[in-house]
Amino acid sequence: MKIVHVMECFAGGTFNFLVDLTNELSNEEHIVIYGTNRENIPKNFKDLFNKNVKFIKWKTAQREMKPLKDIKALWELYTILKKIDGVDIIHLHSSKAGFLGRIVSFLLGKSKKTIYTPHAISFLRLDISPKKRKIFIWMEKFASFFGGKIVACSQSEKEAIEEQGIKNVTFINNGIKPLKIEKKENISNKITIISVGRLSIQKNPKLFNDVALEFIDNPDIQFIWCGDGELKSELNSPNIKCTGWIERKELENYLANADIYLSTSLWEGLPLSVLEAMSVGLPVVLSNCVGNRDLVRDNGFLYKDKKEATNNINELIKNKELINKKGYNSKILMDNNFYIKNMAISYLNIYKGMKS
Repeated sequence: MKIVHVMECFAGGTFNFLVDLTNELSNEEHIVIYGTNRENIPKNFKDLFNKNVKFIKWKTAQREMKPLKDIKALWELYTILKKIDGVDIIHLHSSKAGFLGRIVSFLLGKSKKTIYTPHAISFLRLDISPKKRKIFIWMEKFASFFGGKIVACSQSEKEAIEEQGIKNVTFINNGIKPLKIEKKENISNKITIISVGRLSIQKNPKLFNDVALEFIDNPDIQFIWCGDGELKSELNSPNIKCTGWIERKELENYLANADIYLSTSLWEGLPLSVLEAMSVGLPVVLSNCVGNRDLVRDNGFLYKDKKEATNNINELIKNKELINKKGYNSKILMDNNFYIKNMAISYLNIYKGMKS
């Protein structure tokens, strides 16, 4: 089966998703049409994919709405896809590729072979004005008229899309390979609370900092943020260590030595960083947003504000048995519901169903 993936956002969690999906479905032929204008594209990205994956640059694609450039990007994508023979499936990733790609698929008569995975759909963004969010909602509705199946990456993202009156939506939970490293037993009185990701508005580092300030008088509690970004300056509480971007093995070691995973995100699709923390065996304290709320059962807490997050953390640090119990439950929940092989099989079944 020849599967063409179209992705403007060739970085971050969306990029990692595509690496995992194509590697799991290595028996299929994959062609990746990718945007080149994101600053954090891995330099050695081809080495992370199987050798049977081919790449085509989508030079004019960019994140923000710019009508003239978007028309050029649409035409370039049309030209690229028209030259590819024997396409069985077109899989569009993230909102820009989803919008332009569905129009192009329609023009090429391939709407019935097209699926679109938003990876945190654009109108969930809280870093834009209500007016711009309404524009994004309208754009998603407009693009849906050109056909294609929408496959959200969590149930809560699916529900958020359907709330806008958009139909033909299903979901497949994001999945990962569990990290091989095990959580190390903490025999000290110290507690480490960790978060992983880009320091951007989406991840809301200001709230992370505000929560850390609530524990500033307790020298046994340390907060760690693994990542970097434009909002690094917001992590100014003395009890926060910011590692910057680090190698994979070092990141895994930080997770294995942590006790609690804290997410302060404003919106998500279904966060891979939380899944990795769960696979190590960390209890989670997550902001109650789309994507996060799919990842909490009896393995942690959902919170609505700083006060509730602080109370949740206090409940855990006062009872190490509770940390261990909820951490164990995280591993079970991850293995049962968010395993990479299950995700890949579900996508393959959709591909086969649309091909036939």
